[in-house]
Amino acid sequence: MKKNLRVIIVVLICAALCVGYYFYLSNRTARLSGEPTELEMLITKDLESSYPTTPREVMRLYNRILECMFDGDWEEEEFERLSSQMRLLLDDQLLEANPLETYLHNLKAEVNSFRKEGKQFINVQISFSQDIEKKNVNGSECAYVEAVYSVKGKKDTEQSIQTYVLRKGEDGRWRILGFYRP
Repeated sequence: MKKNLRVIIVVLICAALCVGYYFYLSNRTARLSGEPTELEMLITKDLESSYPTTPREVMRLYNRILECMFDGDWEEEEFERLSSQMRLLLDDQLLEANPLETYLHNLKAEVNSFRKEGKQFINVQISFSQDIEKKNVNGSECAYVEAVYSVKGKKDTEQSIQTYVLRKGEDGRWRILGFYRP
């Protein structure tokens, strides 16, 4: 009986090692192929010359960064660079309310909590352009974009809806002013 148990344990360990080695080689092959990863593309994206032109495009980029932060593997420096890219999409009024150090600390705590709870994004849906409501608020053009987040937890999948408010700046660029849950 003990011999059978040992054989089973050895087979399971070998299988786990084979699966781990396969994933290691799969990820290594992607990096060696010369194609940049999503993380590398987001970090190196030049937002000065290729800033998104519509509220929907801003939200799509924002959520790509968000997913990379919450689900991706990154080093500390890469996290800070992703955060910098994300902050370029935020309105000055929101930036003033969230100083860099506080923003980084809170964001990292939220990411760590998300990961600790075993959560993972499985889908993000952004409003279609025709569904985005635009209003003039206090002399500023604003757009209201809805995002639906499907998050898989340890036990179940949950959906969360956020409405983002974007304001068009004097430079013609849409930036995130805030968000709320409807």
